[in-house]
Parts: sequence; structure tokens; C-alpha cells
Amino acid sequence: MDVSEPVLKYERLGGHFQTLFRDDALSCMTIHLNFLCAGTYEGHVLLLELNGRYVRRLHKHHKKVQEISIDETGQHIVSCSDDGTVAVYALQPVVSEENARVAVPNSGGEVNIYNFYSAIYSAQLEDGYASKRERTFACGGISGQLILNKKGWIIDKENTIHEGEGPVHCIRYHENLIAWANDWGVKVYDTSTDSRITYIERPQNCPPFELCHAHLVWHSSATMGLVLLVGWGATLRVIKISMSSDATNAAVEAKPQSLFGTLTAEVVSFLTFDFFVAGLSPWGDSAAAILAYRSPGSTATSSFNAKERGEGKPEETHCPEVHLISFEGKQLAVDVLAIKGYERLRASDYCLPSVTFDGQRVLYICSPKDVVLCRTRDVDDRVAYALSTRSYENALQIALTDIAGLKKHALDELVEYYLGELILSKEFTKAAETCQKLLSGHLWEKYVYVFAQKGALGAIAKYMPTSNPRLPTSQYEMVLKHFLETDPGQLLEIIRKWPKPRLQDRLPVASSQEYTETASLFEPLYDPEAWINQLETTVRRRRLTEVDHMSMETSFLMEALAELYTATEQYDHALRIYLSQGSMCSNKEHAFKLIVEHNLWESIQNKVVNLMLIDRDAAIRMLVHQIKSDELKVHSIVKQLEHKRELLHEYLHNLFVHRLVDYNTERYSSLHELQISLYAEFAPHFLLRFLQTSSFVPLEKAYKFCSERSPPLWDAMVFILGRMGQHKKALDFIMTQLKNVKQAIQFVQDNDNALWDYLIEISLTHKDFMAELLEYACEHKIDPIKVIKKVQDAIPEDMEITGLKSKVQQIITNYRIQMTLYQGCTKVFESDRIDLLRRLIAARKKPRRVTMQTQCGICLLPIKQPLTTLLPTGSKTTGHLCVFECGHAYHVACLEEKTMLSKQSESISLPEELGCFLCDHHVGYRGEPEDELNTKGLSESQLEVARATVQSS
Repeated sequence: MDVSEPVLKYERLGGHFQTLFRDDALSCMTIHLNFLCAGTYEGHVLLLELNGRYVRRLHKHHKKVQEISIDETGQHIVSCSDDGTVAVYALQPVVSEENARVAVPNSGGEVNIYNFYSAIYSAQLEDGYASKRERTFACGGISGQLILNKKGWIIDKENTIHEGEGPVHCIRYHENLIAWANDWGVKVYDTSTDSRITYIERPQNCPPFELCHAHLVWHSSATMGLVLLVGWGATLRVIKISMSSDATNAAVEAKPQSLFGTLTAEVVSFLTFDFFVAGLSPWGDSAAAILAYRSPGSTATSSFNAKERGEGKPEETHCPEVHLISFEGKQLAVDVLAIKGYERLRASDYCLPSVTFDGQRVLYICSPKDVVLCRTRDVDDRVAYALSTRSYENALQIALTDIAGLKKHALDELVEYYLGELILSKEFTKAAETCQKLLSGHLWEKYVYVFAQKGALGAIAKYMPTSNPRLPTSQYEMVLKHFLETDPGQLLEIIRKWPKPRLQDRLPVASSQEYTETASLFEPLYDPEAWINQLETTVRRRRLTEVDHMSMETSFLMEALAELYTATEQYDHALRIYLSQGSMCSNKEHAFKLIVEHNLWESIQNKVVNLMLIDRDAAIRMLVHQIKSDELKVHSIVKQLEHKRELLHEYLHNLFVHRLVDYNTERYSSLHELQISLYAEFAPHFLLRFLQTSSFVPLEKAYKFCSERSPPLWDAMVFILGRMGQHKKALDFIMTQLKNVKQAIQFVQDNDNALWDYLIEISLTHKDFMAELLEYACEHKIDPIKVIKKVQDAIPEDMEITGLKSKVQQIITNYRIQMTLYQGCTKVFESDRIDLLRRLIAARKKPRRVTMQTQCGICLLPIKQPLTTLLPTGSKTTGHLCVFECGHAYHVACLEEKTMLSKQSESISLPEELGCFLCDHHVGYRGEPEDELNTKGLSESQLEVARATVQSS
């Protein structure tokens, strides 16, 4: 907000006010949310509407009405007069059906008169007067007594709570607290505990009551709590009322009649002025509105003496002033008011009642012949002030803070004022942004032409609405034509941003000329066919002049053309445009999406190079993925890329890496040979892996490619020689060219152990090779005995091997360790073998029980013979049995017949080859002497041999 902008606005009270007070004068006034109540010097108590319209007279005192008080409901009013009476009015409530609030009653009611026989200066109704059973009002006046009058059901009770300190000038209620002012100062009393809270002395050099009244106002502040504002003379005190710290805990358990506990008062702010306080009202949370009176003279302290004594010429009286002052003393606003008859008035002739309407504080500056309303300037007032200073931007910003509060001004009007200023100063970008945010739909057509007239169509084009509202088609085509001639890049951006025209949607004839608030979702903004033809003509003409290199502007036009082709479902033509752009295509993803989604493989059969120029990686991924399909042939792609060897290499490499199963077939064997030269040229580090994996590489040609390359690819050559069986030559390359003894050792181990001698011979030619070979021998990578013998017999005398002694020692040490481990492993093996042998013997010695019900495994008849029948009896008819370790039992005759062996009736010994018919178990009953049969396993001689072996180990 501008510093010089006024804060407050003023207006005089109209209605019947001037007529009513033509022959009388206003002495006091009180405001309610629904009406005004005014008192006059002749004693009339008048009820007025808020606009000053006369309603009725409530009562007629015999002398001047000093003060009027209204309760919260507006049903009860009290007035006091110099005639010593106090009148309490009970109005009949009237509810308005229109706005559902209490209206001003124009008749009826009850009046109670109380006579105190001396002038009453102040009378106040207690808070919540209408809802209490015993209704109390306080009054005081020239008698010096502060009286509380309680109206009961039968009689009224009067209680004097203070007297003897001069007339009581001002009384103010707040819940159970009552404050009053007399000649000595201001006192605060708690009626719930019948105790005095505080006392504030009267300011020094304060004029008498007849010239300047004391002003008391209660105020509930969100930051400070309950405060009492005391304006008296040229001072303002802000007194904070709070509960004392000692009584904080006790107040929680206090009796209901002691709601406040022990209260304390503290003066938190004390301000002095160069004027007298003629009226006081709270303003906001932490500020006060003061009606200032400056007495005739240069200073406020020389207030009234000169004119009263009649000394010299009377000085001119100043106009009253309205000050907004924070409690810290900061001046917020000040205004001088020309009140009617101010030249003849004193500070005591003014009063400043106030009321809050819809959260806004309204002050009534009252004088005997005039009432001026003071309130904060609303949004219309601030906008009017900004317009008067031609600050259109400020006016618009103020209006945007409260659009609903605008009554006298229209937002569109303010927007146009601001746009006119911006366009006049050629700030087209800022003006276009304002149009996007604030311009109404019906004004867009006008301002598009305004921008076009000013040559700034490009600034507003990207903000133009395409629906709600829909502008005439001529305006959209005007924008396209403008960008076609001036900025093809913006043309592409606009075509992408605006809704795309569809093939089945035709442009209505009427829509090109009429403005519409709404339009069909698919109604085209422009004629797509006409613009496709125009762009084709423009692109063709530009390409004729740009033979060697395509310009960026032409590329933008081609992409715009491709966008229109896509929108009208001409996908093949859109792809043609993208392929002709090549590397300058910016909509790469869309180009590949067209191919896949709309099956445009035929369009790229002979355009593989162009496709790769758009996006090499994406093109290769797509081509590799299509190896199994019939749309794209691998050999055809290779033929197109044969002059682009790097692209060809990447394509074949991706086939090999990602589609090896399909690619490593005889169908593509010719490409494997081609790929060797490509790897040798572009990725020699990958050639060895390719050779190891591919099954169709011609080794001789591969070896030729690797050997003719500069430098030769020795790793690949070694692998090829290994595959061809030329191991010595491969080993020779490893040692002479690669000089890698470790690789040579691994090669010998993987291919032919007979190459060790050749490896050692080659190593003897160079001491470094020999040293490294001995080092690997220390690690038992090779046979150390063979190396040491060779070294001893064939090492040249002049070859000095660094650390030879330590290496030989290490070989011997490692060999000893190896032998020790071998011997230990042998002992463990023999121990385990003997342990298993003992377990086997014990298992073989276990008896096998055969019951009488056991069946022969061949004839399935019961055996029915005891175990003793197994011994030879010499009788041919004796039934012999055969029981195997597996548990199966047979008649010997059945088993011999089954195995087709000759039956020997004279001997009971069975052939050695006889075995279990069911499980082919070969360990069973054998025809040996009786002493050996009882061992059921090994013979005694075998056991002795086993014991000797165990003892020797």
C-alpha cells in the first residue's frame, strides 16, 4: 500500500438527523448493531435507524441527557440526565423475516424511572443484563456516589460501593468488573468478590470535567488479554488486568461467585500527546482510535486560560482530528475533520461511540450538530484512489485481494485499464501473461486483434484459449500464418499445444466467423488439409534451396507437417517426414512409435540408414528385435549398411550380444566372417569373446584378419592357433609377444602337458621369464621337480636370476609341506579304511533268522526245514536250503534249476557263481569246511593280514 494513501473514510449521518437537531442539539449517542439511540440537550431519548431515519422517542427527561447504555440484545436501554433521573427502557423485540435479525421496535415497551435527586453523569447496564434474574445497573453523578441498583421480583435494592471523592464522571462494565472515574482518578472494582482491584491517579494539569471528560474503554486483546484504556486530558494509559501469580492455582478451585480470583492491574503503556483526548475507542487488536481536540493556542497545555480570563484576542479553534495510534505509540493514521460548529465546541462536547459490523470497526464522531461515520476504506475506495493516481497495476492488485467486495468497480474494467497501460509502454509479454490470468472470455477476441495490430501476436499466441471460449477460426489461422512467416519453431510448438484436428472432423462454416463461449471438444481450430498443403509447398521450396544442409527452420516446418499428418491419420506420410529429417528429428520416440503401432515396416525396408540417423540406439534395438520376423531381413539390413561400417558393426554386435541363439546359426555364417573384420576395426577387445562363442568363424581367415591388423591382435591369434592345434606357435606368441608367463602356464595346463619342456626352454631364453616361472613353481602351478631338473641341466651359466636361491628354497619347502600333507592324508585314509573294514566284518557276523513259514523265493513253498539241514547228509533226497545275507531263502534244487547249473547229488557244496535270484546278492552260503563257515565272513588268515596292516600303519 502507498504511504500517502488514506486509511480511513468518512461520511455524514443522513436520514432525519439534521431535521431532528435543527432546534435541539445532540448530547450523547450509543450504537447497537440494529439501531442508534441518541440523547439531546432538551432531554429527549430518540431511537433511530442506522442510516439516521427517525423511529420513535423513548422518553423525555427534563434536562440534558448525559449518557445512554444498551445491553447486548438491544432490548434494554438506560439513560441518565441532569434532572437526577435514570430511565430503564424494556423494548419489545421484533424479528424481521427478511434477514432474521432483531429489527427496531417502533412502539410498545416499558419504562422504569429512578429518581436520585441530583444530576447523574453516567449510567451503565451490567453485561448480560437481559439474561439475569437480578438485573443491575450502575450510576453515579454529582453526589459522588457510585450506586448499584439491583431490580428484583418485588423490590429494588440499592448498594453504594463508593463515595466521597467528588462527582462520578464515567462508568464502564465488563462482566464482574466495573471501572469509574471521579475527580481523584480511576478505580476498578470486582463485584464478585466485593474488592477493589486498582486505582489510577488523575493526570497532572488535566482540565476540569466541564471542559474535558475522562474516557474509559474495556478491550479484549488477543495478545495482551483484558485491558482497560484510560484516555484523560493529554494522556492515554493501557492497563492490563490479569490474575496474580499467587492466586493462579487457587483460582482453579475458587467458588463460583469468585470467577476472577485475585486480579492485578499493570500499566503496560503510557502515552502523552499535544492534544486533549475528546473520544476513545479500540481499533484492531493492539491500537486505539482517538478523537483529538486542540485548544486555541500553540500548545495543548495552554488550553483554556486565555479565553476564560478574557485576556487578549481569542485564538482560532482547530478542527478535531482522528488519530490511529498503536499501544506502543506508533502513529498509524491521522485525519483532520471539519465538524459543523467546531469553532464553538470544547473537548467535552464530543463523543466517540463505536460498533463492529461484520468484523469492521465503525466510529461515530458525534458533536452537538453533526455526526460523522468513520470506517476503514474498503476495496472500492482503495481502487478509486489508485485510479485517481493512474496507478492501474496497484488498482488491479487491490481488487484481486477482495473480488467479492467490489461494488462500484468491475474487475474487467480494471484489467483493461492495466492492459492498456502495458500495451502503451510496449510490455507485451507482461500484458500477455495478464491476459492469461485475468482476461474474461468475451474480451479475448478483441485483444488478439490488438496484439496483432501492435505486431506482438507472438506474445499472446501461446496463451490463446482453445475452448471455453472458442475464438473465431480466422484468429487461430492468423497466428499460424504469422509464425509460418516469422518463427517456424513457435509454429511447431503451437501446433503441438493446440488440440489436434481429426480426419473425420470437418470445420463448420459458421465457426470461422462467430465467437462462441463453448465449442465441441473435437471441433478443429483450423483447416488441417489446407495447412498440410501449405506446409508441403513451403518445405519443398526450402529444400530446393538447401541441397547440402537442412536448416533448423526447415526441420521445424517438417515436424509441424508430420504432426498434422499424424493427427489426420496419415501415418506413412508422417514417417516419411521423420525419415527425411534424419538426425535433425526432435520427436524421435514418436517416429519409432508410428512404426510399431501402425505396422509401417514396408516404409523402412530401404530406409534403415535414415532410421539409424534419427536415433541409433533405438533403431538398433528395434531391428535386433525383428530378427525372427519377416518384416525386416537381416541380410537386407546388412546390405544397406555396408557403406556405413560403424553402423553395421553396432547392428551385428547387438545381434551377437542380445540374440545369440538366433544369430549363431548357419543361416548367418557369412555374416560371422564379416563381423571379424568389424570387430578388428571397431572393437578389438570384444573379438576374442566372439571367436570363443561363434560356431561359424573360418579360423584361417580370422587369423589372417588378426595378423594383418596393425598392431596384430595377439590374444585372438593365440586362441585361433589353439583351436587349430598349433599349440607351440601359440605358446611362442604368448611368451614372445604377450610376455605373459601366467597365461602361458594356463595355456599348457588347458591344452597339452607335453608343452612343459617347450615352455621351460622358452623361459630359459630370458631371466625374467625364468624368475616368474620359478615363482609359479613355488605355488605348485607346475611340476617343481621337472623345473628344477631343467634349471639344473640347461640354465645358461651367464644367466643371473634374481632370488634364485630363495625361489628354490621355497620350492623345496613347499614340496616338503606337500609331502607331509600327503602322508597325513594317507594315514587318515588307512585308518578310515580299517575302521570301515571292522564294521563290515561285524555286520557279516550277525546271524540271519529263518522261520518255518519262510517261503522259497522261486517255488514259493514253505521251507519247513531246520537250519541243521543246511549241512550235507549224503542223501540225494535231503532237501538243502540256501540263505543269503539279504534275507532271501531258497531250495537249492529250485535255485540250481533256475540258474541252469548241474546238480551234484554227492556233494552239498554250491558253485561259486550261485547268487540270490531276487536281488542278485553274491554273499551267502558257500561249500567250505565247517570251521570256516562259522566265521560268516572273512577267514582267519584274512583277519591276520588286516591286523598286520593296521599295526604297521
